[in-house]
Amino acid sequence: MTAERLMLIGGVSAFLLTVYWVRSRRLRERYAIGWLLMATLLLVCGIFPGIIMRGADVAHLSYPSAVLFIALAAMYFFSFFVTVSLTRQYRRNVRLLQEIAILNSRLQQVEARLASQDAGPQR
Repeated sequence: MTAERLMLIGGVSAFLLTVYWVRSRRLRERYAIGWLLMATLLLVCGIFPGIIMRGADVAHLSYPSAVLFIALAAMYFFSFFVTVSLTRQYRRNVRLLQEIAILNSRLQQVEARLASQDAGPQR
């Protein structure tokens, strides 16, 4: 099996798997776009291996080195995108938890005030 055929099979598989996961609501559309771009890159490289060969010639790299560089660069950029998104989500969760704690404290104060008014002078 050649590298081109492997990229072609990988691209089609990744594309179909991503669409399946989005349709079954296991993957958010936000991340699906990145995965679909990665699958498309694999697919294009598998269909047109000359693109990698020309890029390798321009960069003075061997063909396997160019393939490895493209794969690692794509993985890096997508991982960075996901990490930034997860960091944003973490910060949002922390802020929401703080707001919930403040609201819970206020609710307990109101309940305590109401309980003290009800327990007031009774005859």
